[in-house]
Amino acid sequence: MLQAQALDNRLVATTGDDVLVDRIVPGAPLVIAFGFVSWTTRPAFDFYGRLRKLEQASGQHLNKILVRDSGNAWYHRRITGLGNHVDETALALRELVRRIAPSTISTLGQSMGAYAAVMYGLLLDAQQIVAFGPLSFLDVEQARLYHELRWLPVMESLAQDPPPSGYYDLAALCRARATETTQMHLVFGTRPDAANAGAGASESVNLDAMHAQRLAAFGRCTLHPYPHSGHAVVQHLIDTRRINGLLASCILGLTLDDEPMPDVSREWQDWVAENLRLGCAGEQLVAVLQQHGFSLASSVAAVDAARAKAI
Repeated sequence: MLQAQALDNRLVATTGDDVLVDRIVPGAPLVIAFGFVSWTTRPAFDFYGRLRKLEQASGQHLNKILVRDSGNAWYHRRITGLGNHVDETALALRELVRRIAPSTISTLGQSMGAYAAVMYGLLLDAQQIVAFGPLSFLDVEQARLYHELRWLPVMESLAQDPPPSGYYDLAALCRARATETTQMHLVFGTRPDAANAGAGASESVNLDAMHAQRLAAFGRCTLHPYPHSGHAVVQHLIDTRRINGLLASCILGLTLDDEPMPDVSREWQDWVAENLRLGCAGEQLVAVLQQHGFSLASSVAAVDAARAKAI
């Protein structure tokens, strides 16, 4: 049986386990955070530091279960310490939830972890599901239909050697299990991602937006699109200092003060100057800078400074 322990950054970074349970406070909210894919190193646990910051900002202890899929199988195969397939893993997580006795359950993840957040969030009847850039299916036929080739080898592997249980269409799982108490937050970039070796030519749309739309009709779903981000929307939110506020809002319903952005960097100043030279309107450049998290005042100042230098 998994034992709870007081987690810290060093333990989370160095442990060989695939599941960690933080110190339990019965009656406090529970967040189950699922790690993202990594092809070059063992997948890391995710969001531990962000959840610690949320505790500090809110004064609210959060029960935490951290999970990673060392096999990069979108949480469909063995998760050491929990189970060998989805239903078995869900059963073990449900037992952990029973032991913790939280006030609410939230699931959280990005990319591969986002798929798990939606899947296990529905199977565990979580109140909040926060998913950054999730796929909505792992089905080969649908992937080819939608030209979703980014992780096709994973889907083909699951189809060729299927585990005893699996959920390959999250829209179908939503239809079966989402209720009016299921609050689902889908966070995604809408900027098309560049081409990669597996996908061929770059897409004219961001496929994450398509996946979000497939899930949007179920439960109480809120879409959070970010037009200046591609698939790596969490990094975009970190860079623009919006990630902490978003997590506080989605998980605890709290509104945090906006975090100030630094002054516009030299790289951005050069970008502004170049686009002014090419004839872009200053108002458009201010809007783009604001989309990247810079304040209105610093954005206007950067454009004004670039104009002054050009005279």
